Amino acid sequence: MNTVPEARKVSTVGFVTGRLGITLAVRPGSAGAEPFADAVEIGLRRNPKRAQLLVSRVLGKHVPVPVANVRAAAEELGRCVRTACAGRTPVVVGFAETATGLGHGVAAVSAADGGPAPYLHTTRRPAPPGARVVRFAEEHSHAVDQSLVLLDDADLRDGRPLVLVDDELTTGTTAVNAIRALHASWPRELYVLASLLDCRGEQRRVEVTAAVRDLGATALSVALLDGRVELPPGALAQARDLAESLPAAAGGRQAEPAPVRWHDLELPAGLPATARHGWGRAQERAAAGAMAALAASLPVGRDHRTLVLGDEELMYLPQLLAAALGGEVRSSTTTRTPAVAHDAPGYPLRTVLAFPATEDGNRPAYAYNVAASGHPEPGNAPGFDDIVLVTDARDRPHAAAVAAELSSCAAGRAHVVMLRAGERRAAW
Repeated sequence: MNTVPEARKVSTVGFVTGRLGITLAVRPGSAGAEPFADAVEIGLRRNPKRAQLLVSRVLGKHVPVPVANVRAAAEELGRCVRTACAGRTPVVVGFAETATGLGHGVAAVSAADGGPAPYLHTTRRPAPPGARVVRFAEEHSHAVDQSLVLLDDADLRDGRPLVLVDDELTTGTTAVNAIRALHASWPRELYVLASLLDCRGEQRRVEVTAAVRDLGATALSVALLDGRVELPPGALAQARDLAESLPAAAGGRQAEPAPVRWHDLELPAGLPATARHGWGRAQERAAAGAMAALAASLPVGRDHRTLVLGDEELMYLPQLLAAALGGEVRSSTTTRTPAVAHDAPGYPLRTVLAFPATEDGNRPAYAYNVAASGHPEPGNAPGFDDIVLVTDARDRPHAAAVAAELSSCAAGRAHVVMLRAGERRAAW
C-alpha cells in the first residue's frame, strides 16, 4: 500500500510554535517511512504534566484521517517489527487508549509469514471476575493506570519476542514499566519497542536499553519517525495560560439536527469487540468479514465526506469498517484526552465535542475535528455528511449523548452501530 498522507495547506510556522516557541523536528526512522515524515503536528494538552500533544495524521486518533493512511502506517511499522523479530512470530501488545488500533494493525502483519501475530492491548476498563491483572503506570498521562487483563496467558508463556506498540515514545518510561511487570511473570530474551514517533534523546535510549538489560533481556526499538521536541523555559506554564485565554471552539452545527439511525450488530461467535483479552488469526478473519458485511449494508457515502468514529479503546473494528467503505473514508475515535481546541490556521485541533463517556457516563470524553471548522483547511475539520459511531456501550442510553452531538454536526445522517460481542474463544 503506497498511500501517503493527504496534502494540507498550513501556515509555515504552526500556531503552537509561533505562540510558545515549542518546536518539533522529524525525520524518517525507517527506509519506508519517507511518505509519513510530515504526518505529525503540535497541539496543546490540558495536562499539568505536559504541554504538547503530538497530533498524528496516520494514527486514527484525535483527528479524522483517511483510513488508507492509517493502515499504510501500521503495515510499514509491522514490516519493521518483522525485521526486528528476525523470523520469529512475536506476541504484540498495544497501549491504551491511543495505540490500540495501531497495535492491531501492526500485529495483523507481524507474524513470520506476514500474517497476524497474537495480539492484546492494555485497558483502563474494569476487569471481569477471575481475570489476572497486570498493572503498571503511564506516568505522564492524564489517566496514569494501565492494565493487562488476562483470561489466558498461553502466548506469554512460550518466550517468543514481545512487541510493545505505542504511538509515541517520549522517554520510554511506560514501556520499561510494562516490561518490568511482564518480565517478572513471563521472562523472555527479546522486547521490541515499536512506535510511529520516537522522541527519545540518545541518552534516554541508552538508559532504556540498560534497564531492560538489567532484567537479562534485550530491547530493540523501531519507529517510522525520529523526532525531537524542544520546549523553551516556562513553556508548561505559558501553555496553561494560553489555553485559558483562547475562546471556546465547539465548531459549526447544523441548523437542524440530522436524523440518527441505530444499528444493532451481533458479532460472530468468538469475535470480541476489542482485543483487551486477546486476538488471533481466527478473530482477524472474522472481523474483516463482519465489517465488510456491515459496510455493504450501511447507506453512507464511500468518500472523504464520511467519518467512521470509534469509541476510545475500540479503534480497530471501526477502522476495518472504514476501510471496507473506501480508503478515503475518514477514521477517528472518541478519546479521554483533554486537549485544547482552537479554530485557527496552523493548529491541528480545530473543534471539539464533549459528552459523558459511554463506558459509565461518570467522566468526560471528547471528539476532535468532527464538527466543521469555521476556517477549513484540507484535512482540518472540513465537516461530514455521514458520521458513523461504532461502540460497544452497554445500551443505547449510554451512547445517546454522543449520538446527539454527532447529529448536530452531520450534514446528512448520523449512524450508531451498537456491537454485541460473540462468545469468547477458547484460546488465542
